[in-house]
Amino acid sequence: MSKYSLRTLKTAVIFIILLMGCVQNLMGCAQHAHQVRDAQDIFSQGAELDLARKFNLDVPGVSDPMQESHRYYALAVGTINEAIRGGAADLRQDGLYGTALTIKALSLWRLGDTASSKAVADEVIALAGQNSDTDKVWPRDLGICKSLPILFKIDALGAQAKDFSTQNPNDRKEETIEEIMANAEQIQTDLDQMAAETVLKGHPFQFFLAEARCEMANVLQEAAAATAVFPDNGAQKYYTKYNNYKSKALDDLQNVATTHDLGDGFQERAKKMEAYYSRILQPLP
Repeated sequence: MSKYSLRTLKTAVIFIILLMGCVQNLMGCAQHAHQVRDAQDIFSQGAELDLARKFNLDVPGVSDPMQESHRYYALAVGTINEAIRGGAADLRQDGLYGTALTIKALSLWRLGDTASSKAVADEVIALAGQNSDTDKVWPRDLGICKSLPILFKIDALGAQAKDFSTQNPNDRKEETIEEIMANAEQIQTDLDQMAAETVLKGHPFQFFLAEARCEMANVLQEAAAATAVFPDNGAQKYYTKYNNYKSKALDDLQNVATTHDLGDGFQERAKKMEAYYSRILQPLP
């Protein structure tokens, strides 16, 4: 079983995707665009602290990584607010208004404010629907914002699975694991719908969706393994469901580069990611 939580790797992937194609858009732009880049860098510092905390790594000079990461996320939100307050028109003209809001939505999510995060993400989605030359929304930003509700569900699923697996064995009920599996099925459907979005066809964001499937399988591994206490071989069907999720997630990850024609470089990346998840997603008997 993996000791790494769902949130750990999810944060890393989203941060990578946020940077993917964003930096070059900020080069040579006005002051407010540089504030967006500053917010992006600040967000990355918070994400790095989250990763260090989840991997139990020491961070010199930081006694409370969670508190410090939240400070960075709050600072990222404040920096974006300042950039928008002083230069919304410039950001719109440069096609960075949606990127600014995306960083804000991600930061709010990491702060645990899912309602505000969704509200900001919805604004990005609405901008994309306007097809305006001055309110361009990049596919990566649109994909992140459309995916946030799925991430909220995966967060909730992770908490539910952890609660189930840490319960007293006598308190673990079949109806609870059935609910966990049903929630996972809905998330799977949501991810399928996101992957089929026209704007994301052939886009590297597909890597995030493929990895999200692997992280969901990681959550289910913990929950399914906890059913070992069920009598009369009652755990077997949950082992099978998890094994099926795991196999599909690894297949999707293996095939994502070729399916979306992302090129040889991305195929190599997919192989490395597949090797990692093949190690942590162990089959249950």
